[in-house]
Amino acid sequence: MLAQFIHILLHLDVYLQGFFLQYGMWIYALLFSIIFLESGVILTAFLPGDSLLFATGTIAAASALNIHLLVGLLIVAAITGAVFNYALGAWVGPKIFNKPKTVWFNPEHIQRSHDFFERYGWGAIIITRFIPIMRTFIPFVAGIGRMGFKKFIFFNGLAALIWIGGILYLSYAFGQLPWIKAHFSWIVMGIILVSLIPVVVTFLNQKLAEKRKLPHVVD
Repeated sequence: MLAQFIHILLHLDVYLQGFFLQYGMWIYALLFSIIFLESGVILTAFLPGDSLLFATGTIAAASALNIHLLVGLLIVAAITGAVFNYALGAWVGPKIFNKPKTVWFNPEHIQRSHDFFERYGWGAIIITRFIPIMRTFIPFVAGIGRMGFKKFIFFNGLAALIWIGGILYLSYAFGQLPWIKAHFSWIVMGIILVSLIPVVVTFLNQKLAEKRKLPHVVD
């Protein structure tokens, strides 16, 4: 299953093109659902948002798909998904913080995400739109902390506009260049690696901070 997922991820342009040829305009519903789920449900944070948008833009440039309709539709998907995530966080917040640590859940991770949100303020919503997993988690944490909903809506909408519009229009403009088409899989891998750099850096910083807190053993 993992190998199949990786294969689909690296050849999203082929799979999306095949879906479009077989099901036509239902591709709009498919793309809306994927972006909504990645933005709105923590359990589906693994969905390939960045690479999916890149592949969608390249396909739109060579097909009957309307790029402007795609941009508008997927911005709505990203916004509504994050709002759903925010509402879910506001609803289960107290239960989450009081839940004991288990193999599958560590409340310290929630606290760290909340601290990140407090440190970077509303800029965290925009910054993490370009970081896989964190863009799914931050709206949930904002809901847990019951951050101001009006400000959340504003910055969430701005972040979705920059993320969706930026990637779709860029890939639409340049996705059909011969070099891009010939190296699509490598470009997708590059997008994934670059977007994961902040996650890796944050993880390493946390480990170093934990190591510094450990008591030194005196011989």
